[in-house]
Amino acid sequence: MFPRSRRRLRAELAAVRAERDDLRRKLRTDPLTGLPNRSGLLDVAARTTHGTVGLLLLDLDRFKPVNDTHGHRVGDRVLRAVAHRLTQATDPTEVPVRLHGDEFAIWLGPCDPARATRRARDLTLALAAPYRIGGLVLTVPASIGAAASSAPVDVAGLLAHADRGMYQAKRRRAAATALPGPARPATPRVNRETA
Repeated sequence: MFPRSRRRLRAELAAVRAERDDLRRKLRTDPLTGLPNRSGLLDVAARTTHGTVGLLLLDLDRFKPVNDTHGHRVGDRVLRAVAHRLTQATDPTEVPVRLHGDEFAIWLGPCDPARATRRARDLTLALAAPYRIGGLVLTVPASIGAAASSAPVDVAGLLAHADRGMYQAKRRRAAATALPGPARPATPRVNRETA
């Protein structure tokens, strides 16, 4: 009877460990997108102990009108599509993360400031293409800020620095869209009474 109890105890212990591992994974994963969440980002950053690392912070610029006009189901599908596109557009050493709402981060890992800026541009272009959600074609561009810092990393400080860059990108986008269009050449008017 004792060997049977021992086997049972081992099986129960293995089940408890599997449940613990599953809970740890869930605590570090965004349930909507399947991407790591803020806790997952902190875990990844904690593993970097030396060198310069980069981080991108991005916010979807026209997401609120999508939710307001088409509802949260469509909004959730857009967030999943953004997560998929980020996963496809990131390098194998980079980690896309959903922080909350329509805000995402990309852990770049070892990276200098110039590469972080290039990756921000690359991902801005990758996210600019329209999304096909059901019968809708939605354009939800992103503003992205980049930051780089020496390890060990203060993630909050890195996010704050990238946040400032993201808002500069938003202002530049707003300024670019607020510019008047090209001037039209004057069309000669013909007075029909005198012509």
